[in-house]
Amino acid sequence: MNLLENKIILVTGAGRGIGRGIALALADAGAQVAAGDLQMDGVEETISLVEQAGGAGLPVFLDVTKADTISAAVETIVQKLGRLDGLVNNAGVVRINPALNSPPDERALQFDVNVEGVYLCCQVAARQMISQGNGGAIVSIASEAGKVGHMDMASYNASKASVISLTRSFSMEWAKHNINVNAACPGGVDTPMLLDVAKWIARRDGGDPHVIVKTLHPPQLGRNIQPIEVGRVVAFLLSDEAIIIRGQSINTDGGQTPY
Repeated sequence: MNLLENKIILVTGAGRGIGRGIALALADAGAQVAAGDLQMDGVEETISLVEQAGGAGLPVFLDVTKADTISAAVETIVQKLGRLDGLVNNAGVVRINPALNSPPDERALQFDVNVEGVYLCCQVAARQMISQGNGGAIVSIASEAGKVGHMDMASYNASKASVISLTRSFSMEWAKHNINVNAACPGGVDTPMLLDVAKWIARRDGGDPHVIVKTLHPPQLGRNIQPIEVGRVVAFLLSDEAIIIRGQSINTDGGQTPY
């Protein structure tokens, strides 16, 4: 189904993992994808995969912690593709440490990228959509960790809870501009970030991280979630079909979170 036919959508952190899966799912739904990241080789590879699958897209450089690079990326998208219809805030980082040992720089990094980065990208994208006068849609990638929390990840948990809260606030404020704002809350997705978690567990407890990562899956599903599976939910939330879903943070975690 071409849920997003002719839509121009920016995905941050699109150089790998969930971001790449989202880009592929959006292209499959008919969108033109602007893939944004700090690492241009990653987004260029993502766009190459999009094009191999018959889609179209544009790699753009951006740093979600720097408003000027976000604005420059959106300006490039508008110049080359004509407008901006949607934004997916996917860029994120995780650092694992018991709360008693968490250093300030690790906490700052997670809040700078996971919270302030979402805020800045939403501001820039919403201003562009408002100036165009035709509305749009925003989906942020939060996490089930923002609802239930995980051991030794207090800052990450709190940062993703903040994304859930921002989603509600932006939805209320921008509804009058016909901008629909939601979030997705993945868990146990087969990505390099999840492997990093497994490596931390292996350093603490021993074992092979490549074996451990396969155990970090939703019990009901019995396997790790694939990035494109999260992307398909994101594609729906960006579409006009999801117009009655507003300010929500949808679990995309294979049944792991009960609310």
